[in-house]
Amino acid sequence: MKSHWDFFKEGDHSFGMFYPRHYILAGFDSIERALDAERELLAQGFAEDEVRSATGSFVVDQLESMEDAGFIDRMKMQISRAVGTEAGYIDDDLKLARQGGAFLFVYAPTDKDCSRAMAALEPQRPVFARRYLPMAIERLIYPAQVPG
Repeated sequence: MKSHWDFFKEGDHSFGMFYPRHYILAGFDSIERALDAERELLAQGFAEDEVRSATGSFVVDQLESMEDAGFIDRMKMQISRAVGTEAGYIDDDLKLARQGGAFLFVYAPTDKDCSRAMAALEPQRPVFARRYLPMAIERLIYPAQVPG
């Protein structure tokens, strides 16, 4: 992992992989759309330290990068990919970033926070949204996947 982002209140890695606990990650087709969604969440009462947009390249090249990971971290990533957890989501993020997409992070530690955030996010039409819980990743908005 190349760097950590001090924006995340509870850290951004778990078991050597990108995992921003208690955050919603929403993917958008452009940074402009992500910034529009960020402004909407701020208008709905979220604090500036709870909402942040980021370019696709920043997320995949800095936050999710495993370029400097050691052997154990790489093994964890392969196991994760095999069971379809975090690494699969990183693949989705990489695909969106390569298409010029961007991301929005929203701190949502409670179900009430998540519901409030999603009420503001859904009209912004993110490509996908997921929430990182302590023991699972919750799909909030996800397109149907075509078997590969």
